[in-house]
Amino acid sequence: MTQNNYPKFLKDLMMTVRKKVEQVKKTSSEVLETQQLYYDEILEIYRESLKALIENTATYSSILSEIKQAYDHAIDIRDERISQFITQDKVFGLSARKKQRDDKIKSLLQQNEDLRERNLKLTFELSKVKKDMGKLKDDKFSEYLTLMRERDARYTLYFENLGLQMKLKELDGSSYPVDDAYGDPVVLRIALDRCREQLSTTQIDLKKRTEEYADTVPRREYDILTAKHYDSTKQVDALSVELQSLQDTHKRVLTLKKGIEEELIETRERCRELERAGTPRPQWELCADFIGGGRDRWWQLASGLSSRDMLRVLLKELGPAAESEQLEHFDGFGTDPVIPPYLRHEGKVRNLRLSRREVSVIINDIWLGKLEHGQDMSMQDYVTNYFEDRYQQPSVRAEWAYNLCAGAEQMLDEPQVKLFWGVLHGHLSERIYWGHRAQWQSLKELLYKHSKDGETITLEEFEKIAKVTFPLKSEVDIKNLMDVVRKQLKLKITSNEINLDKLFQENEEGFDRVEFARELYRQRQLAQDKYIREVVNELGGKHGANKIVTVENVKRAFAIIDPAIDHIRMERYIRWAFSDQTSELRSICPLPLRTVATRLAAGDIERVGARYRRTNRRTIYK
Repeated sequence: MTQNNYPKFLKDLMMTVRKKVEQVKKTSSEVLETQQLYYDEILEIYRESLKALIENTATYSSILSEIKQAYDHAIDIRDERISQFITQDKVFGLSARKKQRDDKIKSLLQQNEDLRERNLKLTFELSKVKKDMGKLKDDKFSEYLTLMRERDARYTLYFENLGLQMKLKELDGSSYPVDDAYGDPVVLRIALDRCREQLSTTQIDLKKRTEEYADTVPRREYDILTAKHYDSTKQVDALSVELQSLQDTHKRVLTLKKGIEEELIETRERCRELERAGTPRPQWELCADFIGGGRDRWWQLASGLSSRDMLRVLLKELGPAAESEQLEHFDGFGTDPVIPPYLRHEGKVRNLRLSRREVSVIINDIWLGKLEHGQDMSMQDYVTNYFEDRYQQPSVRAEWAYNLCAGAEQMLDEPQVKLFWGVLHGHLSERIYWGHRAQWQSLKELLYKHSKDGETITLEEFEKIAKVTFPLKSEVDIKNLMDVVRKQLKLKITSNEINLDKLFQENEEGFDRVEFARELYRQRQLAQDKYIREVVNELGGKHGANKIVTVENVKRAFAIIDPAIDHIRMERYIRWAFSDQTSELRSICPLPLRTVATRLAAGDIERVGARYRRTNRRTIYK
């Protein structure tokens, strides 16, 4: 057996012994005591090696352990005898002791040499057994390889037979004479029986191992299957990634589909509302019969104009005094108590021809002043005080009041001006403006609070904060808000940062002139209209417009449509709907549903929580 076929731990053990032996300094002294010390160190090295060999060997550990015990026992006896010899030396003298010691050392050296040879033989036998065990532990090959092993076994037995014959020739010729041609028949018979026994043993062992490794895959097939498994795993991973990508795309498409469906539903509701509340377009071709020049002149004047501009052209043609912009003066309404205090004036009032911006600035200044002086005073009284505080002369005060009203009438297409005009005349609730302003301010504070540098914020964070601030808004509403933000700030597709200073920048015309604020107001009004329609439908719907409803009916409708509403807010809504702020609720007189619905539409009616669907409503008991 070559050294390369040794087990790893045996190689390491031999390397360790060799290094330790080389480290021991060899002596050239002829003094037996010095030589004994040297060999004692060598002996200690091999003793430790034998101990390590016994610990790492399972096959011959018992006999090696017995050898080591006998070896240690012999060493102990030697040491004891040496100690006895030393004692006898003290008695009989140095010469006798030295002689005995030398004899003892020689005997021990001889024993050590015998033990070393025996240890070496055992080591060789152990390595041979390890080699045989390694051969037996090899993987099972195919049937072809099994037959090849059987053939090799037969050849091995054949050559072993030849080896036995060669050994017989080497024996003493006088004891076993061998014929050169055929050999001794008795020896050959013994060798043949021995070979048959070995063949039977080998075949039994081969059959046993064939049964043990029947389910074992050959190395070649294992490598092929491993390669196929690796390729299949790569394909599965690629398909998994593709599947995940398709699932993400599917989720995004479902989200977009849901948003489009919600937008479609909202658009249908708006179309129904426009169909119900809108008026048919006028037949402008009939106007050609009432102006000079006939149809040709009318189409020449009205071509490419909007309905508002066509109306102005028609009024100019019918009479120049009908267009307020052409008037140099307004006629005062007089001092009758029915006239609002800020419009009570007799005589001519100069037309200042205020621009749309100037009208918006005055309206915003009125709102800001009312915010500082409190919300308890009615808008008519505050506007009267507003002009009285700024203008001491009645004529100048009347000029600004009349021009503000004239300009506001011409700007009723603006939602903010329409709201101010409705509040001023008592048609709309003032709380609509303050609720809108509170929403704007709360969103602004939250965005600035979550911005990292106090100025910018990402679109994703803006969307999250918007959903937290307005939990009842749908995905379509949030998407519309994001689109308005992009449009207002003129963000590019790749841009992801929102400048809050630019988004919430206010000018003299007020915060509600910003596109983002207009979108908030539009969504707020649409949500209020939808909320009121649900309440009205619960009370009887459009078919029951003349139905008389009581406070209890309205209470029940609000509780069903908005279960999260509190009693204070419900009482405020009911008092606004029945136009009674002082009486007890139980004593408020019933009103027709049409009147209640009109009052609700003119108030600040906002949903508190989502309505529970009856099909999904559950009661959880704890």
